[in-house]
Amino acid sequence: MKTIYEIDFSALSADEKMEFMDDLRDAMKISFQEKTFPVELLAHTLIFTRWWNSYKYMAPNEPTPEILGTAIELLWDFQEGKCSLDVFTRFQQSFSDATLEIWAGDDGGLNEDSESKAFYLKHFYKWEARSYNVFLYNLCTVPEEAVAQDFTWDAVEGVIDGDIGDTMIDFFESVYKNDSNGYYASEWERREKETYNTPTFARVISLLQQDMRTALEDVPLPELRMQYQNEYLFSPEESAKISDYR
Repeated sequence: MKTIYEIDFSALSADEKMEFMDDLRDAMKISFQEKTFPVELLAHTLIFTRWWNSYKYMAPNEPTPEILGTAIELLWDFQEGKCSLDVFTRFQQSFSDATLEIWAGDDGGLNEDSESKAFYLKHFYKWEARSYNVFLYNLCTVPEEAVAQDFTWDAVEGVIDGDIGDTMIDFFESVYKNDSNGYYASEWERREKETYNTPTFARVISLLQQDMRTALEDVPLPELRMQYQNEYLFSPEESAKISDYR
């Protein structure tokens, strides 16, 4: 049985692509279940670094939330031993508490933890970056699962299906879209099938698989960190086309 990163997504039929995406999260988890925690963490870091390199050029009419870039850099620092587990765990708690308030309006963690409250006031107060909300929510999951040393791969699937496939694809491809009354189940299935069958989405999956394979290679972390400063999901020019899509 092939791992998720060995399958040629482009060569699949439209129905097979639907099946691939339906099984994506479980297939990613199974493909890495025999790998070590550092390998899984590195895979997530590579994937989210690539994505952030493109996200920060999107939605030019909204402020770019620099805290997201800070979170990415801390993932690298933690793996390189430049950030202790205690410091990383403290950041994760504050980041999670602040994200929960932005995402769900739940300020319980902020009220119970003064450090989280101060963190929120510094980095999230008057949040005006709605186009980044899905990315924020899923990126927040990575430090949480890193601290727990238990990766579900929900975060990776969340961005691919919750942002890239659902909304970004419309800036590059003509796929079925219903802006009036929402989607019936059959309409949504049609949209998904058309989305997954586009060249742009095939490129998204190919880059995801490339990052997974890279995580399995024995490349020194400082070298990878330098390399991934210039790895993109969409080029800066392409990303600039994605404007205020929430």
